[in-house]
Amino acid sequence: MTAFLFIISFALHALSLFIIILLYLQLSRIKEVEKRQSQFIKEMEQTVSAYLVEWKEENERFLNVLSKKMNRRNDDGEAKRPSEMRPQKGEWTLSLDHVEKMKDKVEISTVYAKKNEQPSASSLVEQVLQLQKEGKTIEEIAKLLKKGKTEIELLLKFRQM
Repeated sequence: MTAFLFIISFALHALSLFIIILLYLQLSRIKEVEKRQSQFIKEMEQTVSAYLVEWKEENERFLNVLSKKMNRRNDDGEAKRPSEMRPQKGEWTLSLDHVEKMKDKVEISTVYAKKNEQPSASSLVEQVLQLQKEGKTIEEIAKLLKKGKTEIELLLKFRQM
């Protein structure tokens, strides 16, 4: 009778040890997934913050150019009003009238250019992926498409998911 109880005791101990090992393995997998998730979140935060910094710098450059155009001085040394600004040779004005006049010309020229282009990727994502397949670096892709390096990196990272 005691031999039977010892056998049952050993069997229950072995079963409980097996269950404890399985639970430990499952817990370690969950911790690993949690670690990868936190690393992914950190990378996304860094990418978004880099994109925002680049965006901020671009906006500051635009505001500097705009303020320089708005603060142009005439011969008397007085600041010109935007309505008084006239384009000098080779300059562009920032008036709404000018934008409205040029709008139709730009649309016509882009349609004409698209008709004369070779068939290529229609969207930015497709263009980026095509250039990446051709072996171009992120910097080269950004220069070719006239986009920011961070924007291209973001596009590629989101596309990988």
